Amino acid sequence: MDEGGDRGGLRFNLRELGGALGDFLPLHPLFLSSVRVLGLNPASSMLVMGASNILLGAYYRIPLPIEPMKALTIYAIANRWDAGLIFATAFGTAILWLSLSISGLLDRMLRFVPDDVVKGIQLALAVYFLSKSIELMGASPGIALLSIAVIVMAMTPTRWRIPIPPTLLLFPIGIMMASFSLMEEGPIAMGFYIPRVHLFSIGDVWRGMLEVGFAQAFLTLSNAILATRNAVNERFTRKIRDGQLALNMGLMNLGAAFLGCVPLCHGSGGFMTQYLYGARTGGAMVMEGVIELVFALSLSTVVTHIFSRFPLAIIGAMLLPASIELGRGALRLRGWRMLTAILVAAASYLTNFGVGFLIGLAVHLTALKLRLIEPESKGLKEEG
Repeated sequence: MDEGGDRGGLRFNLRELGGALGDFLPLHPLFLSSVRVLGLNPASSMLVMGASNILLGAYYRIPLPIEPMKALTIYAIANRWDAGLIFATAFGTAILWLSLSISGLLDRMLRFVPDDVVKGIQLALAVYFLSKSIELMGASPGIALLSIAVIVMAMTPTRWRIPIPPTLLLFPIGIMMASFSLMEEGPIAMGFYIPRVHLFSIGDVWRGMLEVGFAQAFLTLSNAILATRNAVNERFTRKIRDGQLALNMGLMNLGAAFLGCVPLCHGSGGFMTQYLYGARTGGAMVMEGVIELVFALSLSTVVTHIFSRFPLAIIGAMLLPASIELGRGALRLRGWRMLTAILVAAASYLTNFGVGFLIGLAVHLTALKLRLIEPESKGLKEEG
C-alpha cells in the first residue's frame, strides 16, 4: 500500500507530472463538447477546475481527480441547454451533496454497502473505459499501436524501458499533431479572462434536478463516491470517507454554478489513470491546477482549439491500461461474491448504475439470507 502524501507531503517531479497528464481535464471529451456545443466559456470552466485541483491536492495530499458529470453533461448537450440551466443544475447537485455530507447521513447510509457491489460497479466502469478506449483507438490504429508501444516500454521493467512517464512523451506528441492541424485555420484570438458571477433562477434549479440531476446522483454515488473511495483506500494508507468526497463535490459545484463551469465530480477511472501513470501525492493535482489556471486566465481559446484536435487514438491508448487496472479488484472475489459483482457490472453497463446498485444489494442480501456467503466483518467504510 502506498504511503504517498501521508509521509512525503506534496511532491513536484516528473513522475507526478506524468500522472497529472494521464487524466488532464482540458482534454476530457465532455469538457470540449460543453465548450463547442453548449457555448460555455472555456476560461471559466478551467478556472474552477484549476482552483479545485489545487485545493484538493493541497488538502488531501493524494490524487483525487475531478471530471465533468457524465449523465448531466451528456443530457445537456443532447438537449442544447442554455448556460443558465446548466449552472442552476450544478447548484442543485451542490446542495444535494452538501446536505448529505454535512448531516452525516451519507456515511451512515453507505457504511454497510457490501464489497462485491462496489467491485461490480468498478468492473462495469472498467468495461466502459475499455470499450471507450477501443473506440478512440479505432480513429487512428497506427497512432494507437505506437502509443501502446510507448506505454509498454515505459511501464515494463525491461532493458528497453523508457525512464520517464509515458504521458510526458505522448502528450507533447499529441499537442504537436494538433497544432499542425490548426495551421490552416489562421490566427486565433488571445486575451486575458476576467471572472464574472453567473445568476440563475430557482425554477431552473428544480427543472434541471427533475430532468437529470437526481438521475445523475445515482451515477455520482456509485462511481464518484463508492468506486473512488474503494480505489483510493486500497492503494493509500490515508483513508477517505464517502462524506468527504460528497463535501468536495458540493463545494466544487457551488463554484461551478456561480463562476460558470460544467458540473464536476470525482471519478474512479480518472484516479486510476493518474495513479497508473505516476501520481502518488497531491502534487500531481496541484501541478494540473496551476496549468489550468494559466490556460484559463490567458490562453483558454487557443488551448481549447488545440485540444479539440488532440489525437483521439493517443487518449484511447492511455485509457487502456487504466481500464484493465480498474477491473482487477473484482477478480479477487470468489463464489457468490464474484457472481454478485458480475451481475452488478452487467446491469450497470446495460442499463445504468442505479439499477446495477439495487440489483447488487438484492442479490447480496438474498445470498446472506440463504447463508450462501458469510457476513462481512465490517462495512466498506474504511477509516484511518
